[in-house]
Amino acid sequence: MNPDYLNSVVTLVVGLFAFAVYQLGKRHERKAAATILMLDIRKAEQAVLFLLEKNVIDKNMKPVLHENNWAKYKHLFASDFTTDDLSVLNRFFDSCLEIAEARRRMNEVFYAAVLAKAELVQQKLFEIEGLETPAGQANRTQVIERFNKESFAFDPDDPKNTIRQHLAIMGRPSEAPVFAKLARLADSVA
Repeated sequence: MNPDYLNSVVTLVVGLFAFAVYQLGKRHERKAAATILMLDIRKAEQAVLFLLEKNVIDKNMKPVLHENNWAKYKHLFASDFTTDDLSVLNRFFDSCLEIAEARRRMNEVFYAAVLAKAELVQQKLFEIEGLETPAGQANRTQVIERFNKESFAFDPDDPKNTIRQHLAIMGRPSEAPVFAKLARLADSVA
């Protein structure tokens, strides 16, 4: 048997094996990605429904999306989904990201307002004359109580309006045909 022929056959077999391993890895990656995206969609939709039901958009609202897995995995599904399918998912995940950004800005403003309030309290306390006297201590207590009773901190409307706009346009991918396609990919790609 010719050694060149044997080397060619061995190289072909190794190449086919490597290709098969690669394909199986890609299929597994697509299945895992489809499962992760389905979970992300369901969790985000639950958070959105909670926001819509309670109609409370403030600094205490829970994150809609913790990580943008769609950006990480969408390339795996480009050939499986139509342009409309991709548009539904892009709009949904883009809205989730905009809501997260608006939530972050809202929290930044809140904590900046708390800091400004603390600085103002300190300034007012420094302005009290005779702080070591009983009258000064009474004034100090009065200033602190006055500011502690005031729970208001500046609450900007712009981030809230951004959140409301994106809640209105994001849609519900779980009710769209693309979700069924994603479910098939999650279950059938083994």
